[in-house]
Amino acid sequence: MRLKLLSLSMNISWGAWMRSEGTAGGGPDDAPDTVIAGRYRLLRQLGRGGMGVVWEALDTSLDRRVAVKGLLYPGAASSDAQANWVSRARREAQAIARIGHQNVVAVHDVIEDGNQVWIVMELLNSRSLADLLHEQQQLSVPHAARIGLQVLRGLAAVHESGVLHRDVKPHNILFRPDGRALLMDFGIATFEGAAQVTRSHEIIGTPQYLAPELLSHTPDNPRPASTASDLWALGVTLYEMVEGRRPFDGGGSFEVLIAVRESPTPPTRYAGPLAGLIAGLLQKDPGQRPDAAEADRLLRAVTQDVAALDSPVARARPAEPPPVRTAETPEPVPTRPGGGAGAPPPGPAGQGSPVGPAGPVRHTPGAGRPEASGGGRPGRWKVPVAVLCTAALLGGGLFAWNRFGSDDGSKGAPEAGRGAPAAGATEVPRFSDTHRTLRVGVKADQPGLSVRSGTGYKGFEVDLARELARHLGFKDGQVEFVSVNSGNRSDLLETGRIDLVLATYSISEQREKEDKVKFAGPYFEALKGLLVRKNRPYNDLKDLQDDPTADVCTARESVYADWIEKEGLGGQMDLRAGYEDCVKALLNPRSAVYAVATDDVIVAGLADKYSEKTKALDSLGGSEGYGVAMEQGETGLHREVCGALADIMAGTAGEPSQWAGIYARHLKPIMKQPAPEEPKLTSC
Repeated sequence: MRLKLLSLSMNISWGAWMRSEGTAGGGPDDAPDTVIAGRYRLLRQLGRGGMGVVWEALDTSLDRRVAVKGLLYPGAASSDAQANWVSRARREAQAIARIGHQNVVAVHDVIEDGNQVWIVMELLNSRSLADLLHEQQQLSVPHAARIGLQVLRGLAAVHESGVLHRDVKPHNILFRPDGRALLMDFGIATFEGAAQVTRSHEIIGTPQYLAPELLSHTPDNPRPASTASDLWALGVTLYEMVEGRRPFDGGGSFEVLIAVRESPTPPTRYAGPLAGLIAGLLQKDPGQRPDAAEADRLLRAVTQDVAALDSPVARARPAEPPPVRTAETPEPVPTRPGGGAGAPPPGPAGQGSPVGPAGPVRHTPGAGRPEASGGGRPGRWKVPVAVLCTAALLGGGLFAWNRFGSDDGSKGAPEAGRGAPAAGATEVPRFSDTHRTLRVGVKADQPGLSVRSGTGYKGFEVDLARELARHLGFKDGQVEFVSVNSGNRSDLLETGRIDLVLATYSISEQREKEDKVKFAGPYFEALKGLLVRKNRPYNDLKDLQDDPTADVCTARESVYADWIEKEGLGGQMDLRAGYEDCVKALLNPRSAVYAVATDDVIVAGLADKYSEKTKALDSLGGSEGYGVAMEQGETGLHREVCGALADIMAGTAGEPSQWAGIYARHLKPIMKQPAPEEPKLTSC
């Protein structure tokens, strides 16, 4: 087999693989201001690869910005061959355009101009799953399952249209402002049954995500791509999300090829209830992989199961009593220092295996993986109902034990179910009794509220967090600040890497449900605001609405993405990782960003910091209450935080509150007004 692979490698253009990652490649000799089909004016290149060049363009008929991708003809050939390729590319593009699924990028038009086929798609100013993984290294099981389910449903719609994607990977999965994942980049798509080997037997695709059957063909016996090949790539993507690395990676392209074709899939360590599905999708034999319907059912089982969604072991910290597990409990999701891939969770005296109260926890081989059944392929990947129910019950009990206390204020017992109060327990322990440090997520780019200062942080929210910590029983040296942004703060809470967030997190029922957090507060109320360049005569929102050349920037996952859409500025929206990035674009004279949309208190801080080049417009109304966010199950911690906030906001007769003093130090100089009345604690 190794000799066959070596022989095959002689016919593979590794440059084609490099181009599939966007690191090289040619393109049509078009330039900015070129008009395609008399309608689409090319503005700037967004990316290029071996199968096409993507441009941002202006649809001059509808006065909106779109993405336009030109599909490259693969090499020189006769005019008849080129005409056949153009005809086939047009049919594929038209099939993609008919998909119309919420988890697939929208295709507006398919154009044939000369000997080129162009696909006109919606323009997405958003980050990819690859960007998210670069920021966080790995995702929690529930987050990965939700993304995987959405991508799978988009992929199923693609397959139902008779098209294969052939390049499913994190770079080709984007997120809308509302967080919905969608599949994009059909540059190397093909109809089902078409051979994967093309010009001179090159392999088209990204090696780490290629299915093994596509690497075992010969020119005389080509193996066609199939829906199972795309599902393999989805399996690799799921593996990468939860494990923080790809299963087949490292070395050169040929080493990757051999590993994909011959090496067993490295076992998962952090996949928990996703382990079985990932193992099934990464079966070497495509006939043994679950189909889209089975995969959908298994992903839904994970996303709908409380024990799977909120794996208690994922949040366990070494300082806390470790939970009891049995062989039927799903494989735990160990935490790792810094959230990166690597060492297993520490046990006593530095041992590597998790230890329970009665000694080392023993794992049953294959636990958490799908069980074979004699009922054929559909039954092969069914999750036994008894296992799911046991996992749910045991998971619920462990969840209670690892929490501050039960809903009725009693301390949980280390056994399945809520249990009775521990023997001899007369009072509920404080959060500081069971935690050596309080880890607080704050932002690093909001003057007045929270900014990085040397090796630490300063600002209104930072000092408020310190006061909260003192009221909770922590000393100054026991408070650890962690930089967060709007896109990762809920995930950091969910995975137990931080305990609280004070980072302009706006309270809303929708956010509590979607982000799985619980708010205490509000500790501040802000209005909507706009920061604009001084060299533009903008005085209010209408001036921006009347200027189609002005982009409005805001942070990803912020409430302003929806607000910008509602104000008719969706085509001018520019989403960035944080407001610091937005301000950098605002200050860049070559950027199209002329305004930053955020809360008036943030705008005031930025306008104060960059007073020579920016100005703040008047507040626009629409009050937003900032809440102290914590993981949804922390009912005891929520009570403590609410009590601490009440004390901090309560002034004595003739004396201002601690809250007013913190406001005077940090926000009064930039807001240019005395402290407002302390907000009412409506979320307590």
